[in-house]
Amino acid sequence: MLDVAGPCEVLRGANMVQNQWRYDVQFIGTMPNAPTSLGYALANVAPLPVEIEPDAMVVVCGNASEMPGFVETLDPQDIKRANARLQAWLRKTITPNHQLVTVCSGALDAARSGLFDGRRCTTHHKCLDELRAISPKIKVEENRLYIEDGNCFSSAGITSGIDLMLHIVSKRLGLAAAAQIAQHMVVFNRRNGSEPQLSPFLQGRSHLHPTIHRIQDQVTTNPTADWTVERLAKEAHMSARHFSRLFNKETGVTVPDYINGLRIAMAENMLKAQHLSIENLVDRLGYNSTRQFHRAWKQRHGKSPRQWQREHAVDA
Repeated sequence: MLDVAGPCEVLRGANMVQNQWRYDVQFIGTMPNAPTSLGYALANVAPLPVEIEPDAMVVVCGNASEMPGFVETLDPQDIKRANARLQAWLRKTITPNHQLVTVCSGALDAARSGLFDGRRCTTHHKCLDELRAISPKIKVEENRLYIEDGNCFSSAGITSGIDLMLHIVSKRLGLAAAAQIAQHMVVFNRRNGSEPQLSPFLQGRSHLHPTIHRIQDQVTTNPTADWTVERLAKEAHMSARHFSRLFNKETGVTVPDYINGLRIAMAENMLKAQHLSIENLVDRLGYNSTRQFHRAWKQRHGKSPRQWQREHAVDA
């Protein structure tokens, strides 16, 4: 049930936080009343359409009957026939222009349709061996929240569908919108550690430690504050030494490097859009001196801020 509700709540949140792009969610399937893992049925499910919009996103949710230990509530043959109809529809309908998204064991249906051949993908940890057995052409990866490969997106178990949809929405609407949605849903906006970190605001978010996520949320909300290891350790209710080690272990970066990454990303945006003096920039970013700012800048850029600005400035 959460495979359906989680991603859909992200899309509903996207419609709430902006009005430039609207997500129209439709529920389709092989049966009008689809049983769920909770025992309730999803009613009024529309039949699989003959065709879909050329730029549609198709989300294939997990099937509890695919999970080991599931107690069947339907005739196994009925489930087998329904899955075969779905897979045939996917094989016939999905084109490279569509976005194919799988949640949990939904990856098995996509794989059996041949849509993951030559692609990297993942699924629930209990289904990894079954996914590998479907085709040697599939590049199965484990210990991943989600994976993006071309027009195919796949996520691991259950709640990771929320993480994946936040990522997809951020690609369309931007990181700020995704962060608003994540905050509204009270979830962490995480990225897959195997994917490139396109923004320092998402760097080091693929871990699962709730306290470190909470500290990162505080810092990203106001990167220019006077954050020190000691102050953040106090927020985390840890000693400074233990906090520093734990933060580095979970995120892969030190506390100062994490904070500087956020501030330099802000500096880049300011330099692109405005003609600011370095002194003004330093004050806005919370650095104690121009020298401190230049030292942080040089860790990420081989050119001076002014040289970088001339190459990246946005025309007025």
